[in-house]
Amino acid sequence: MLIAHEDDDLLFMEPDLIEAVQRGRGVTSVYVTAGNGTKGTAAANIRYEGDKEAYGAAAGDTSWQCGWIEIDQHVAQHCRLEAENISLVFLAYPDGGEEGQYPGSLLELWNGTVKTSTTVADRTATYDQPGLIDTVGEIMHDVQPRVIRTLDVTSNHGHDHVDHEIVGALALMSLGTLDQHPTVIAYRGYDIDNEAPNKAPAIFNFVRPIIGRYEACAAKCNASCGGSCTDFESLHDDYLQRRYAFGFRRAGTGVLAAESGACLLADGSLGACATAPVWSLDASGELATTTGCLTVATDGSLGVAACTGTSAQRVFFDDEGHVWSAQPPAPQADMEFAHLDCLTPSEDGATASAALCGQDQAPTWQLLAPLVTTPRATLQLATTGRSVRLGDLTGDGLADLCSVIAGELECSPGDGTGQFGAAVAIGSLAIDPGSLAIGDVDGDGRPDACGRASTGTICALASNGFAAVAFAPTFGDGDVRADTAASLQVVADQVCGADASGVVCAPSGTTLSTWPDPDATVWPADLDGDSAVDWCASGSAGPACGLASESGMTTDGVPWMYSNGGVPETVPSDPALTAVADIDGDGNADLCAVIDSGVQCARGQAHGFGPLASVFEAPAPPVALWLGDVNGDGRADACVDLGSSIACAVY
Repeated sequence: MLIAHEDDDLLFMEPDLIEAVQRGRGVTSVYVTAGNGTKGTAAANIRYEGDKEAYGAAAGDTSWQCGWIEIDQHVAQHCRLEAENISLVFLAYPDGGEEGQYPGSLLELWNGTVKTSTTVADRTATYDQPGLIDTVGEIMHDVQPRVIRTLDVTSNHGHDHVDHEIVGALALMSLGTLDQHPTVIAYRGYDIDNEAPNKAPAIFNFVRPIIGRYEACAAKCNASCGGSCTDFESLHDDYLQRRYAFGFRRAGTGVLAAESGACLLADGSLGACATAPVWSLDASGELATTTGCLTVATDGSLGVAACTGTSAQRVFFDDEGHVWSAQPPAPQADMEFAHLDCLTPSEDGATASAALCGQDQAPTWQLLAPLVTTPRATLQLATTGRSVRLGDLTGDGLADLCSVIAGELECSPGDGTGQFGAAVAIGSLAIDPGSLAIGDVDGDGRPDACGRASTGTICALASNGFAAVAFAPTFGDGDVRADTAASLQVVADQVCGADASGVVCAPSGTTLSTWPDPDATVWPADLDGDSAVDWCASGSAGPACGLASESGMTTDGVPWMYSNGGVPETVPSDPALTAVADIDGDGNADLCAVIDSGVQCARGQAHGFGPLASVFEAPAPPVALWLGDVNGDGRADACVDLGSSIACAVY
């Protein structure tokens, strides 16, 4: 984690922080500033004690070992819980104040007012901007993080602390110097107070005593350091009831469309999307075409050059659509709310360049995948909507379009490009056609087909030549509710869905939650990558979700959709127009939906969804959406029914 102040992680990154600590895989939290205001080392040191108390309480271990280490020729304080694999690193750069107004602030370092600044610490170091970037980069290089959690980089969501925004920018610039490609999540700060609370009361009550341990050391309250405050600042309670974050895309393919509708060409100009190159956002964080990678010159101009893996070619494409350059921006005036360069169309819309972006200028882009179509007549596909599923029942590693017609399981084989052949018979499966669910339920590594019948759940197993067998009495006629058929999904070797008692799974018969409204659409899925069954359900305020990992505290759902300016995003509740699957290969299920004439997806972050981002636009409004791994790369792709044809975007 890369954090500006000693309480930012405790306020804005929960319950992700405690979960990461208790998972035991290792956590390194780097605090860039001393958080001291205009005070000295004494004010900073008590905040460090507060962090040790909070992390120690979360880990159940207080045997801290602290000392001084050298990182890229800069001294810093390091505290470690060896048995828990937890490190806290305090760089102690001077606190800049909310507006960056304090002398030697990060803002002054960015805009060139100062060239260097000295840390507020018992053993001091002096940083210039390259030194700070390299120091953070060396920590990332040594730690090899799987996930980097940092703060908002956009300056585009309302009032926030300038230190927060610059530290978010610092995370991207430091990562851009390395050949590392972890998942990056940016958590919004002060401005989340304008959004609706989205943390279950039980989870709030679970995490609150942890920051109470910090507050007991760093603030005046009804407990001394070593205890836990119960009456700390009400604004901190407001923050702690909310979690809003966005991520950075791991992969994607398509034309790069500006808000004007024009698309980026290889020479940096903007032109017709029909003739624009297809860009691929690859695992190296580069936007590549067939001729090379998008390259940012020192003057901000764009072009394509041979892919070399340098920071000039490293971009970070966030879920809101901003495309950030990893290169540090040139020092300039008016950087209070702009700290990174991003891809920016010119005023006349003729070209694009990398220019300073932030509150007043934050253009967004869409990476729109090309569509591959198959005429419906070729497929012999006699049905649509929730009655069609994508899954590999032919056994070649490529998803097929499958459905049940008059008790017969049929699939149109996929060829890996997004096209499909004529339907072939797979086996007999007498189920409600709208309940078809495809996935491996017997652990042999091959997808099976299951569904609901009057007697319960029936499955056609690949290991048995797709001969139908009774799987479990669950979801029989006695368990029917409005969306029983439409809710069924295979998750973690279980057939899960909604029945009269709530969200349940077969064959275990486990009831996951009694919470969803009987009329809600339910989507079972593995939302946090732990191979356990989680769930989402539609509601008046958009989808709300629950996690199996939190079921010991609550089985209620909480809002997971992203919100900005107090306006939460929504998706259709129609199960024919929504689907949940892992589209980016990070192990967390993502939520996709038909919205207007296109498909948009909100990527899962294990505790919430990021903003909806367009995947493709169709020539007509789709009547159905299906997700599945069309090309065998381990990530779900999207196909839609356009009436006379089936169209797929393989990304």
